[in-house]
Amino acid sequence: MAQIFISHSARDTKALDFLNRAFATTNVQAKHEEIEALISGKRTSHQIALDIQFSNAIFVVLGPHVEELRHTRDWVVWESGAASGTNKDIWVLEAVEDAPRISIVIPRLRHYVQFDYNDSWLIYLRQIIASYDDSHVVKAMAAGAGLGGAISESMGGALVGGGIGLLLALNNAQTRLAGFPIMCPNCQSFYSVHIGLPVMRCPVCNTGLRFGQQPV
Repeated sequence: MAQIFISHSARDTKALDFLNRAFATTNVQAKHEEIEALISGKRTSHQIALDIQFSNAIFVVLGPHVEELRHTRDWVVWESGAASGTNKDIWVLEAVEDAPRISIVIPRLRHYVQFDYNDSWLIYLRQIIASYDDSHVVKAMAAGAGLGGAISESMGGALVGGGIGLLLALNNAQTRLAGFPIMCPNCQSFYSVHIGLPVMRCPVCNTGLRFGQQPV
């Protein structure tokens, strides 16, 4: 099953509960690793790194408890750094109501989401999550390999079948929401934004941005 690694504070329950609702009706698993488990020695940084490696994407959920708890903040930044070396999509998520209190910087990301607690954003997040469902790829590859076997019993036929399966999988892949690509005028960082308001902060350098105007 596909999984998305969730870098977060367990105390930011409102954001996590909302996100879990978005995961609930998809075939993608939310991989939660609690900072408390690291502190108690139940989990290690090596295990966390493996969880990140085997995930399809990484969600960095920034809330008030990540901001306020120094140890949690350090671990969230470490997890985002570990993810940056895997060439996976890194999404930074903040609730609109929390954004004014957040100053944490995530040096590398591909998407920034500032969501609100309503049904429209629940559907939006669900579509993002569902786009990482790779179960159709496995099924299509298996079907394609079978087709290749029907074409030829040789190894070459099996390879052709695998290629057909990959094409089927790609053609049936769910569309991922792209957002709006921007470049921060302060730090020159490129990423895509998914926001409903004309103002935001750059998650890379923490500069306030207002679309169509100079940094605030």
